[in-house]
Amino acid sequence: MLITITISKSELLSRLVSVSKIISSKPATPIMENILLDIQDGRVKISAADYLGRMNTSIEGILTDNNISYCIEPKLIIEALKTLPEQPITITIGEGYGIVVKYKGGKFEMTGKPADEFPKDKDTSKAIKLSIPAKVLLSGIEKTCFCSANDELRPVMNGVYFDISAGLINFVASDGHKLALAEYTDESINETINFILPQKIATILKNAISPSDELVDIFIDNRFVRLEYNSESIEATLIEGKYPNYRSVIPPNNDKFLSIGVPELKGALKRVSVFSNQASSLVKLQLSNNQIMISGQDIDFSTAAEEIVDCEYNNDPLAIGFKGHFLSELIAAIPTSDLQMSFSDPSRATLITPVDNKSTDKLTYLLMPMMLND
Repeated sequence: MLITITISKSELLSRLVSVSKIISSKPATPIMENILLDIQDGRVKISAADYLGRMNTSIEGILTDNNISYCIEPKLIIEALKTLPEQPITITIGEGYGIVVKYKGGKFEMTGKPADEFPKDKDTSKAIKLSIPAKVLLSGIEKTCFCSANDELRPVMNGVYFDISAGLINFVASDGHKLALAEYTDESINETINFILPQKIATILKNAISPSDELVDIFIDNRFVRLEYNSESIEATLIEGKYPNYRSVIPPNNDKFLSIGVPELKGALKRVSVFSNQASSLVKLQLSNNQIMISGQDIDFSTAAEEIVDCEYNNDPLAIGFKGHFLSELIAAIPTSDLQMSFSDPSRATLITPVDNKSTDKLTYLLMPMMLND
């Protein structure tokens, strides 16, 4: 029996590209190399999966003469559709899952696979449901995800930790050298729950949602989480284990404060880091009365650089070292034009926060220092 659907080329392509981002280069099973097309009553649901989770999207109002589910290898059809101008295309599925895609002036053929072995959607009937604004979810992930680890020995660090309690949503990520904590107030939250979202899923989610007041529905079970937004959803197998007590590593008594413009510090760091040792990435910050000297050197290649930047600092002189690219990463993520750094001594963690008197939300970055040779 032949089954034919007519669909917009651009809509199909954008959905295929979107869900294909979750497909692993080394899938757990051969069927996970494919994308599932589930055509039911004028709607096509498009899904892809890997061992970490599953991503779903859909297109409504397509023309079809029957229902069918089948799998298709995405690379060929995505590359072919990219070269076509926008137009309606007709897809015909025949016996043995033979597929013919027709467009103005031509066609291409490929073979699909039955959908029996493709992973099924998780059952959310017993899951706890929360709803948070898309802009909060996006902001929390953007400001923390890059600080998570890629550590086979400590898998709990390989994601973004959601720590949710009454009126508060915290996003946390750390690799042991740097830590990010984004705190948001939300009076509609009355649940207390926490989970670790894998870094890969967090990154896909960050690129898939837009900053708006629309709510994202979150269904949390013991083993998985499902997030639904617009016509899309993403499921993730949660990272098992207990996340470390992140509050305990944030120093409460840093008493030396520096305020500085983000562009000035960012630019100076970028210039000086070019001349620092590429292996260690060490940069030195020397704080004195209302100025900071940033320096780096590479003894092996006889290169060095230093730059003085004006700031607000009225405390004892302090010299402290950091891994330059870590410090630059954290500064680049500060959303305001000015930031504050707080120190206690050169061996203890430094805190970096935005200077922002308008927002009730809080953003805190922590960075461990490096030992200086002099």
